[in-house]
Amino acid sequence: MQSSTSGCATARSKHSKRSNHLNAVNHYNRVTDIWKELMGDNFHFGYFEDPETDLGGATDALIDKMLELCPATPESRVLDVGCGIGNPAFYIHARHGCRVLGISTSARGIELANRESRRRGLDGAVQFRVADGCDNGLPNGAFDVAWVMESSHLMHDKKKLFRECFWVLKSGGTLLLCDIMLMRILPFHRELALYSANAVKYLRLMRAFGNARVNSPGTYCNGLIEAGFREVTTVDITEKTIPTLRHWRENAFGRPGCDTGQLYGKEIGRFIRGTEILEEFFLAGIFGYSLLRAVK
Repeated sequence: MQSSTSGCATARSKHSKRSNHLNAVNHYNRVTDIWKELMGDNFHFGYFEDPETDLGGATDALIDKMLELCPATPESRVLDVGCGIGNPAFYIHARHGCRVLGISTSARGIELANRESRRRGLDGAVQFRVADGCDNGLPNGAFDVAWVMESSHLMHDKKKLFRECFWVLKSGGTLLLCDIMLMRILPFHRELALYSANAVKYLRLMRAFGNARVNSPGTYCNGLIEAGFREVTTVDITEKTIPTLRHWRENAFGRPGCDTGQLYGKEIGRFIRGTEILEEFFLAGIFGYSLLRAVK
């Protein structure tokens, strides 16, 4: 019985991981072209040192905040895990002159990124391929920097992600990560009550932004240390990122089809409602935003 139960649990676990992978793939393939209109070339939050900064300047500023923690040089090789449509990779190359390989499970995102790389004449230095951040198939010790920019929330098996990043990094290599984090840690019964009270909102967030698993900074740190990393540090930048949601929402309002039953209009409606819920959770202290750095 014990062996049978264990086998069933393993099968369920494998099925769940396949489902999570397919959910992320389907989500990004579906929203990539729409998000390009609503978010611009960067599919991530902005860092608003000045509240009046425009969205493009703020999203570039978040890349700069990450780069402040990054020891990249022209000789460095960077792995961009969850690369979107490639703009952070191009930005990193422009700042440091280093080679960048971007990976994503979204074939549509990779198609757009490679097209832009060829247009810029950078396809020898900035390349993109379809691959899973939790099972990338890349060689041991091939990279100096593992860059995980706002993609880890859709990877439910964070431990596997961290092990893969550790594997591909050279000794002394650096992992840089930013993402939405869970900031309110509650006893189980209160956490369950909070989830029950907000179940509809969580479902709407999933429809808008994908089937995420948001963890606390402490959970991230523990997972990185367990994977073998050292010098793990976190920086809470929640207050500087909140204005992003207003900018996204303003970009979405008034888009053609927003008030129709068409698929395009439905996606924009989901996106607007998702930004409202995220903003509510940020202001309530449930969610926040952090940068992490760790060294192999």
